[in-house]
Amino acid sequence: MSPYTFEHHEKAVQSLSKEVAAFHKAHIPFRINHGSTHATRMRPPGTPQLFTTHLNHILSINVAGKYAIVESNVKLGDILHEAQKVGFMPTTLMDFPDVTVGGGFSGASGESMCWEEGLFDACVLEVELILGNGDVVRAVKGGANADLFDAARCSLGTLGVVTLVKMRLREAEDSVLVTYEKKDSVKGTIDRMAELCDKLNPDYDYIDGVVYNQTHGVVVYARHINSKSTEAKSYPKQRFDRPLDEWCYRHTKDVPSGHSEIVPLRSYLFRWDRGAFWGGETMLAYFGVPSNRITRALFDKLCNARGIYKAQLSTGSADFAIIQDLILPVETSKEWVDYVDEELGIWPMWCTPVRKLADDSEVWGHPFWKTKPGEQPAGVPQKRGRLFMDWGVWGACDGEPEAFNKINRRLEERLKELRGMKLIYAASFYTEDEFWDLYDRKRYEDARKKWHAETLPTVWDKIRRDPPKSKEETEEANMRPLTFFERLLWVWPIGGLYQVFCILFR
Repeated sequence: MSPYTFEHHEKAVQSLSKEVAAFHKAHIPFRINHGSTHATRMRPPGTPQLFTTHLNHILSINVAGKYAIVESNVKLGDILHEAQKVGFMPTTLMDFPDVTVGGGFSGASGESMCWEEGLFDACVLEVELILGNGDVVRAVKGGANADLFDAARCSLGTLGVVTLVKMRLREAEDSVLVTYEKKDSVKGTIDRMAELCDKLNPDYDYIDGVVYNQTHGVVVYARHINSKSTEAKSYPKQRFDRPLDEWCYRHTKDVPSGHSEIVPLRSYLFRWDRGAFWGGETMLAYFGVPSNRITRALFDKLCNARGIYKAQLSTGSADFAIIQDLILPVETSKEWVDYVDEELGIWPMWCTPVRKLADDSEVWGHPFWKTKPGEQPAGVPQKRGRLFMDWGVWGACDGEPEAFNKINRRLEERLKELRGMKLIYAASFYTEDEFWDLYDRKRYEDARKKWHAETLPTVWDKIRRDPPKSKEETEEANMRPLTFFERLLWVWPIGGLYQVFCILFR
């Protein structure tokens, strides 16, 4: 088979642009379908879709220039695999190998290298987009069409269809040396991460942490190392990517403070994939299966991130769970953890420091609180950009719709009081006015008008949850009898078995 070239890419994009132009001419809103998703938002039934699953090719890896050119549907695991062949890796990656490059740019996302590199979109240099009217344009960071580039970042594909990405690479060894530090308080965990992030000339590349309860936190940091070096041979080896390997959150909880180990680079970067952090425990508990190393290995394909998200979307179960990433200033993070503990009782919580880079301060869609006069505490360092903390809060919640809505509304109110914002992959319970009070609505709408995106769904269209129904609407809705299939999904274990079917065969 002949190699896939830029000419093949151009033909594929031309075909897609014709479809988009037809939607535009008919004033038909559409959504992008790239074959999988790590979002928890349900698609409205019957929405026309533009399929981009075939845009999954790596077109160029330029070692001298330290960049790669890839199509939007390339998975992070695939670009890492190819870049590692020449001793490189993307400067920023997310937790899961099936996340796509285009999804990373269009969503707000990142991982344990974000304390220095910023969110994933900060590593992108240039994008190609199909605009809402079918035109194909290039947008360069700080260059041609820079306003479109910044408007499209973290906009959930609502400024156009991303088809090609030029992204920065960095040199990388084949492994990392990981060190774990235990802390006896949430504040101690936060303070240690912040201290590491602001250290001059650090000798590590990655920082994140987990708080398991109020008196048990673990700070994790790592640096690149050659597994064949003399230094590496003095440390034990660990992996997280094989079925019998321990899930990362369990391993992190149990290792002694000060423990260091060598982990292959790929296994480390995607260490949270197996078990989907700790979401896989819910799958095992549903079926009444004890969680041990053997059962976790047997259920391995069902309990990775891709499987968990497919299961949730197949039955809408994510609609009644707390699945949120929330970015708060360092100085209010302890109060946030206390709120989640007292109000929701959700443990553990994942945390990774995120740098709001100084040269990215004008990106309208970044989920960073816009600092106002009097809100910046004295003495907070400003070099390299301000530091925030991204908190992963994932857990079960009251299944009653009214209670669930109230809980989420209180969460959003408290988040705003603490000058925090959500990553926008998950559902929002804000009113439209409340949502746009957090973002620059005029700038966003002006960009959509300039770049012919007005027939595309807005960010608000994508993330909003319908407000709680009135008593009359609720009673009317309840009068509609459930279909036979809907009733079956509430019967144990049929709903779970249907999710398993969807994970394995759909």
